[in-house]
Amino acid sequence: MAKIRSILVPVVDNPASLQAVAVAASLARQEKATLTLLHVIKVERSLPVTADMDLEAQRGEELLRRARALAAEEARNLRIEDELLQAREAGPAIVEEAEARGADAIMMGVGWSPLLGQFEIGPTSSYVLGHASCHVWIARDRIELVAPAPGKASVGR
Repeated sequence: MAKIRSILVPVVDNPASLQAVAVAASLARQEKATLTLLHVIKVERSLPVTADMDLEAQRGEELLRRARALAAEEARNLRIEDELLQAREAGPAIVEEAEARGADAIMMGVGWSPLLGQFEIGPTSSYVLGHASCHVWIARDRIELVAPAPGKASVGR
């Protein structure tokens, strides 16, 4: 594998996303790479994409601060950048930002919820996996197996 110089991590407010930040920070430290944390604010089609989204921007900035602190704790002296974007859809915004920054990899956190006992990824992760020209790595929540009741099979969290 070629040297990794830049890793982009889309950040949302869930444990898997923060796990992806920690894993990417550790890898960036080993590779002496730049870590870019990205939060995308989804703008509804009824609004202009440049609409003032003050509350969402505040939440995004706070999330990026938490992610930056986690990354800095995980890897000292790491070069960390962050970006807050507004877009119609997160998937295309993530791919475009990775291209613009020349990212060598995107590390995404994917949560797990038992939907009919099957693992499903959302539309954003699916889009990034299908369209990014760089490596795409997935960090998934750990699945905790629950002992089934007699006569039933189940998996849960």
